[in-house]
Amino acid sequence: MNDMTDHEFLMASRFAALATRDSGDWMDVRRRARVTHRRRVTLVLVAMIVAVVLATPAFGIGGRLLNLIEGTPAPPDVQTSFATSSEGFKQMLDHAQEAGEKLNDQYSPVIASDARGLFAIESAGGPIYLWAAPTEDGRQCWLIQEGTDFASGRPFGLTSCDPSDPATAMSPEPLWSAERPSVEIVHVRLYDDAITRVEVELDGAPTAALPLVAGHAFGTVPKDERILAIVGRNADGDEVARFKMGDPG
Repeated sequence: MNDMTDHEFLMASRFAALATRDSGDWMDVRRRARVTHRRRVTLVLVAMIVAVVLATPAFGIGGRLLNLIEGTPAPPDVQTSFATSSEGFKQMLDHAQEAGEKLNDQYSPVIASDARGLFAIESAGGPIYLWAAPTEDGRQCWLIQEGTDFASGRPFGLTSCDPSDPATAMSPEPLWSAERPSVEIVHVRLYDDAITRVEVELDGAPTAALPLVAGHAFGTVPKDERILAIVGRNADGDEVARFKMGDPG
């Protein structure tokens, strides 16, 4: 205080006392104002809620919303309805899971970067390609490309994959496409290593042999030729498997 005169010290003391007293009174005023404001807001909200409840339209029984049934146990028929719905949802989820497992089995994850072209055949309607790619679990998926989408430029055609446990020595896929109308495409997936030759028996025409690459036989026959059967033979010419057209097996 040596730097202050007696007059300056007196003035400072008075302002300090004034500031302390006014600050306390002002804080009290502000607290009371906030309390009053909260009370007014609460009253306004209560009034609004009451107005909404009273203005609620009828619920089909000629009355207004009379009370909230929160906490009231549901009657047995309502509980039964919930239980029935729950069982329906469970069955739906079970079916979805089963479908998902079948789809995963039929279309397992493909290693797209390892996709390779196996065959390219020229037809009057345009080229036909067979592409194949390995799956992460050691199987194969393939695409028989019959055309190209003009908008996206992406190939389209028949796509399929190996089953997890093939039940046959070979699986023929004869098909006809409007994109390549002059021929019938014949694809045969081979699961028996003993098969080294695949033949297509035709009605009234010589038997045609299909080339084999990486477990696939692929080729075309003229559209007006009728396929009778597809036969798989071993190196000695013995029949290993036969698929008759129209035979479900």
